[in-house]
Amino acid sequence: MRFTKFRWFRTVAGLVLYVADIIADVWVAGQYFSNGNFVWGSLTLLFVLNGFVCSQVFSYAWFCDDLAAVTSTGRNCRLSLVVLHVLQLGIFTRYQQHLKMACRVLWTKEYDWYDEDELHLQLFGQAADLSMLRLFETFLESAPQLVLQLYVVLGHDQRSIIQYISIVGSFFNIAWATVDYWRCFRRSMPNLSEMPPGAALLVYLLYKLLMVCARVLTLSMLLLFSTYCLAVLLLLWLLGFLWTLVVQTDFCTSKGLEWFYRAVVAFILIFTFFNIKGQNTKVPMTVYYAMSALQNLLVPLMFFFLTPAAEKLDFFWQTVVVIAAGTIMGLLFLSLYYSFLHPRREARIADVVDGPEARIADVVDGPEARIADVEDGPEARIADVEDGPEARIADVEDGPEARVADVVDGPEARIADVEDGPEGRQGVSLGWTLRMRMFLQP
Repeated sequence: MRFTKFRWFRTVAGLVLYVADIIADVWVAGQYFSNGNFVWGSLTLLFVLNGFVCSQVFSYAWFCDDLAAVTSTGRNCRLSLVVLHVLQLGIFTRYQQHLKMACRVLWTKEYDWYDEDELHLQLFGQAADLSMLRLFETFLESAPQLVLQLYVVLGHDQRSIIQYISIVGSFFNIAWATVDYWRCFRRSMPNLSEMPPGAALLVYLLYKLLMVCARVLTLSMLLLFSTYCLAVLLLLWLLGFLWTLVVQTDFCTSKGLEWFYRAVVAFILIFTFFNIKGQNTKVPMTVYYAMSALQNLLVPLMFFFLTPAAEKLDFFWQTVVVIAAGTIMGLLFLSLYYSFLHPRREARIADVVDGPEARIADVVDGPEARIADVEDGPEARIADVEDGPEARIADVEDGPEARVADVVDGPEARIADVEDGPEGRQGVSLGWTLRMRMFLQP
């Protein structure tokens, strides 16, 4: 498995799309302000800042995890990291480091003295970090931005070319971030089979895009019925948050950040399914999409029968058709993908298929060792200590959590992998060293 030049250009394209989407949203906000629509302009900017700030929080926390064991130099790095993330440049810094390292590995061959497999694994790990941050930013900024812009276009006489550009850009941003995140994490884990290009990728993209499109249009129509329906969105967020508490997510290194992570996941669950724990995904996903489809079909009916002027609204019937068709076709593509095209695991260390958790506790040179394994829902942990360093591994397919914490002469690194909405991060001792060196270089 190699990080290719084509992947490098795809990363650049993703960065360009990311920046273009932000520019379009800021342009729309400026247009609202110039037309005297200060509420819509403020909300547009608020959503942009919301995605920025939340993703910067996670980026900073992950940098700190990697630099936690550094001595005096670590303090300077932490100060510079604070400045970068306060200026909202954390993700761009990660892009710069990732593209710079990839360029050196693929073209200049400056790291020839390092193990080639480790270098490429590190590149995929960096790409996985970026893809997860992009996923957070997308659903915290682009998804609510879509709801707002469609609310304005469908229910008010406020339409312009830049609004349509912003809407199309947000849809592409969501599609790109979702698929890129999913593929990156499968590629970053050597014990997972890679997502094949072609039919599987296309079907997965269509499933996600159609379901999100129908969902966003439904929420926009709900707000057109009454702005008091924001309480419904708050209720949906609360239900998602309660679910994160029930499954007891364990992704972050601090309790405060863990609560923040749960709040972010609950927000994403308003728009799409996000598997956050190593449990059987069939039941939660079935319940989620059954309720989502029911809401998607009931909201247009409620709007039609309870709003006398519904038929007179522009694009009403077109919107209803798109919602119904998007929901039905999205569910069909979902069934097709998971029935025939979903890649299966080829190699397993601690494995959970369709949700089960497995844990192993092992101690070398004298400590205790424990193994607990249960099929179709076991728990397992790996904790390994050899001559001092500590490490833990948990891996789950179809939405599980996986983590590695490794300490070699001090530095720390973590891996968490989750498919289709899971929790995941990657870092290894070599990757930590390379990231440190690149961060300290001008």
